Amino acid sequence: MADVFISYAHSTAKQAQSAAAALRALGYSVWLDDDLTSPRAYTHAIEEQLVSAKAALVIWSADAAKSEWVLSEANRAREGHKLVQLVIDKTRLPMPFDQVQCADLAGWSGEGEHPHWPKVLAGIEGLVGGASLSVTAPTLGAPPRRYRRSPPSQ
Repeated sequence: MADVFISYAHSTAKQAQSAAAALRALGYSVWLDDDLTSPRAYTHAIEEQLVSAKAALVIWSADAAKSEWVLSEANRAREGHKLVQLVIDKTRLPMPFDQVQCADLAGWSGEGEHPHWPKVLAGIEGLVGGASLSVTAPTLGAPPRRYRRSPPSQ
């Protein structure tokens, strides 16, 4: 099972893939719904992945705020105390997610760096635990492979 489950609207798949690549470059295992395999029922697979993940990253956008799937996944993550969220446009977060810290990555297209990405990384690290992120951690868009999260201290 993955360290991080990513929930997003399909219109923001580019941003989800970039976030996943940056997290994987740090050594996290990541699950996106494009990892679904046939013929398994997707509702069961999604629930299983979300329940077992240590952190759930929700990428909010106008489309995500209207998506029943994203809303459900975000709510399950919130109830499980594993929600990390970011917003990529000026969408007002739906209730009750507007009561939870959310990194503002407004304008991020999935390419290049964003100054608030470290906030997202800190949230994920706090939930996954056991590792220290490099000060020069991979950035969004083109994460260098040489950076990895440190192994847990014994």
